[in-house]
Amino acid sequence: MPLRTGLRATVLAAIGVMLALSPAWGETLRIGGTGAVTELLRRMGPALTADTGIALEVVPGLGTTGANSAVADGKLGLAFSGRELRDREMARGLRVAAVLRTPFGFVTSRQGPDNLKKSGIVALFRADRPMWPDGTPILIHLRPADESDYIVLGELFPGMTEVIQQLRKRRDLSVVATDQDNADMAEKVKGSLAAATFTQIVTEKRDLRFVSIDGVAPSLENYLDGSYPYGKSLYVIVPSAISPDAQAFLAFLAGPAGVALLRQAALIAGK
Repeated sequence: MPLRTGLRATVLAAIGVMLALSPAWGETLRIGGTGAVTELLRRMGPALTADTGIALEVVPGLGTTGANSAVADGKLGLAFSGRELRDREMARGLRVAAVLRTPFGFVTSRQGPDNLKKSGIVALFRADRPMWPDGTPILIHLRPADESDYIVLGELFPGMTEVIQQLRKRRDLSVVATDQDNADMAEKVKGSLAAATFTQIVTEKRDLRFVSIDGVAPSLENYLDGSYPYGKSLYVIVPSAISPDAQAFLAFLAGPAGVALLRQAALIAGK
């Protein structure tokens, strides 16, 4: 699939630097970020090493904010962020090197198929005892307040931000920390409903099913043709002075092997 302009420009710049500063074989690039791409990054490791000689060390569990901070501190070469950079992060020299997109929606442990109407999603989360059409209770759990998925939910479904703030006042709802904890809980609970990226569910081969919205199931094909318009952007974050191995990783993302791995994980370049 053709690369979008932003990623292509980044890669051309990366190649220019690499001509002068070729990474030595045997280097290790430390990388982390949003849990949605943890398994994808692990899969990329062998291909990156075969292509560049660089080993990829994936640091799990950092989340967006922790990984961005680690990049600024020089502890990571780059990070995958679930949100755009904040002013204080840009003030520390961080910048976006590339943007990727994946379908985003709601998953459940139910066998399905299930469907939600966009017009009723916020009301469903607002209800004291939400039910599936067959009468099974819908069981919702919460994420930390700064979780990037909540930013996306608020943008996609007007009124959702306020509803989630109200849900935080309830003591009967569990709070899970990471994307992996979120999927674990959704798999365990009968009648679960949780927000997730298509990338995570596909790469981790989770025993979860996406719920259709207005009769359309999330898939990369439906997302690309616009029939399923719900997606999430992921941002590749780098420091002001990018290391040669991080430059090589950006070039790898734009090469045939990288593009193929991204596509398999339901990720495409561009906002």
